[in-house]
This record gives sequence, C-alpha cells and structure tokens, in this order.
Amino acid sequence: MNVWYKKSFVFVVAGVVYLMGQYFRGVWFLGSGIPNVCGNAEFGGVPFCNSPYLDTLGWPLIILGQVLAVVAVILLFANTDTFRKWFKFSLFYIPITTALALWMYPAHTPLGGVVPISQGAYLFGNLFIIATLIIVVRGFFMARGSYKK
Repeated sequence: MNVWYKKSFVFVVAGVVYLMGQYFRGVWFLGSGIPNVCGNAEFGGVPFCNSPYLDTLGWPLIILGQVLAVVAVILLFANTDTFRKWFKFSLFYIPITTALALWMYPAHTPLGGVVPISQGAYLFGNLFIIATLIIVVRGFFMARGSYKK
C-alpha cells in the first residue's frame, strides 16, 4: 500500500475517533431522534447531557481524535522509512500509555480534588505529538544526510 494512503488513513482514524467521542459525550444528540447514551436531563427547563461517560469516555476520545489529527499533519512530512518507524513506535506507545492513563486516572489531589482521565489524555497525547515530531524531524535529517554520500 502506498505511504500516502497510510497517511490519509491516520486522518480518517482521527475523524472517526473524534466523532465517537462526540457521540459518547452526547451533547450533539440532545432532542434528536438519534439513539444516544446521553441520558437527557433538564435543569430549569434547559436540557443537558447527564451522561455517565461524559468525562470517562467522551472527552478522552475527543482529545485522542484531535491529537491524531495533529500527528497526521506532522506525518505529511515523513518519508516511507520514517513512517514505518513511527508506526512501530505507535504500536508500543499507544497501548502502554492507554494502560497507564486508565491506571493513574482519575487521580485524587491532596486538596481533595479529582484529576479526570481527560487530563491524562492531554498529557500522553502531547507527549505523542512531541515524539512524532522528533521521529519525523530526525528521519528528515537522516534522509538528507544519506543523500550527501
């Protein structure tokens, strides 16, 4: 398969994951006939989403979709070898950080507050963006160095 198809597939996955997050967040589906997991509730006559998934599944998937979209833009500058290295890195990074996020969050602060799992998605997502950027930049310079031989 051509590397451009693979790069495009990362964009598609980002969009699908983002829309799944919006579905589990449930806000878009208030008052519609579309079945949802929102569990509509009303407060002062205003409907709102009373979902048990609001910060456990919806927001982390939305954040993951956004992170994957940024990563897909960075991957536009990757060559075939760099893309392969990034893919191998991702096969290890994503399952490990997902397990860490589920294990670490929600975390309780010493002041009695709760740090939701979405903060873990931000943390590990930003690290994933930085690691992707490092892999692509390193691959770019390695490719340029090999041409000088």
